[in-house]
Parts: sequence; structure tokens; C-alpha cells
Amino acid sequence: MGRDSLVEATAKIPVNIAQVSELLVYDQSAEVVKSHGLPTFIGHRPPKFEEEFDSERAWKWIADVERVFSSMDCQEEHKVDYATFMLIGKVEDWWKITSDILSKEGRFVTWDTFKTSFLENHFPGDLKKQEEREVLRLKQGEMLVKKYAVKFHELMKYWIYFQQKNDDKDWCNQFENGLRSDLRKVVSIFQLMDLPTLVSKCIMLEDSLKGELVNDKTGGLLRQEKKVNRFSRDLLKNH
Repeated sequence: MGRDSLVEATAKIPVNIAQVSELLVYDQSAEVVKSHGLPTFIGHRPPKFEEEFDSERAWKWIADVERVFSSMDCQEEHKVDYATFMLIGKVEDWWKITSDILSKEGRFVTWDTFKTSFLENHFPGDLKKQEEREVLRLKQGEMLVKKYAVKFHELMKYWIYFQQKNDDKDWCNQFENGLRSDLRKVVSIFQLMDLPTLVSKCIMLEDSLKGELVNDKTGGLLRQEKKVNRFSRDLLKNH
């Protein structure tokens, strides 16, 4: 190595040392944030989890933990560490094995990755098929739209995780298919592709049909048809 090359290489040493120091400080800071955040997380009293195959408890635990994350504005990269701290017993053993497998596969475990693995572990294959059938068979029947929508959303969560089906158009079509025929005929005209909007419009339509359904002269249901037509015009204006 020539003198000039040696001088140039030597000049780079302080820069490299500074870069390494910055990385060390960054890593230490990240660990401090994570370790300081854990007591805050625990201070919100998140529930522990030890149920092996209880699907409803699994969903509730995820919802409770995510509520804590939201209240403490938890950073995405700390969620898995904090949540898995609350696993005990056989579920804790399951996660140790699963996380090792994911690490060996070179996969970075995000919160969504953990949720998918966790929920799949708590839903036997026959239960998944059962929930799928319930989604497809769900009908409004005598339920009010609000109650039907609540039941629909309860079943949606299973479908999203286990069928990778999370498209608003498909959800709207499925929701419409389960509506009573009088409601479905009206809302289907407008081809609404946003589920919250569709549910809101269905509730409005249902409310507009309550009462005054008997024609004053004949005793028939002609007034219901008029109310539906009037609602259709109003919906078209707002759509």
C-alpha cells in the first residue's frame, strides 16, 4: 500500500468509528424505548392468555391488546414483544416454537404476522369451515338491519383471516344477498361498493318503511311502495 493510500485509509477510520458508535447508540436507544414501554403496556392491565383452543377468547384477547396499543400509541415494531409477554402456559410454548420457525425462514414477524399465526392456531379446520358456511348462509330474516349488520361483522373477521378475502365489493354483494327482498331490491339499484355506506342506507330505508304501510282507502300496502319509491329518489340524489 502506497503512502497516499495509507493516509486515505487512515483518514476514514474516525468516520467508520463514528458510524459504528451511532449504530450502537441507536440500538441502545431502541432497547431503552422498548424496555420503558413494557411497564406502560402492563400498566394498562392487558389480559394474559393461556387458552389453547378457545376461538372466541382468542379474538377477544387480540381486541383487548389492540385497544391498549391504541391508547398508548404503541410503535409497530414493539407490538409483538409486548403482546407475547402476556402469553403463558402452552400458548407461550407454542409461540416460542413458532417464532423460532419464522426466524429460521428469515421472516420478519410483524403484528399482522403474529395475529394470523395466533388465530390460525386457535381455529381448528372444522371450525373454519363452519364459520365460512355461516357467512354464506347468513340472512337478515326477521332481524333489524342493525342486528343483521352486527352479526355480519362478527362473521367477517373469520372470513378475512382464513380466506384472505377483504374486498369491499364482495362484502357489499354478500351483505345485499342476505337482506330481505324488499330492502335488497331498492339498494341493489345503486351498486354501493362501500360497506359502511351500504349499511347506513339500509338502516335509513328500513326506518322509512316503519309505520304508515296500510293504504287509507283500500287497506293494502300501496303506501309502502310509495315510500320505497320516495326513498329511492332521495338515495339517488345523495349517491
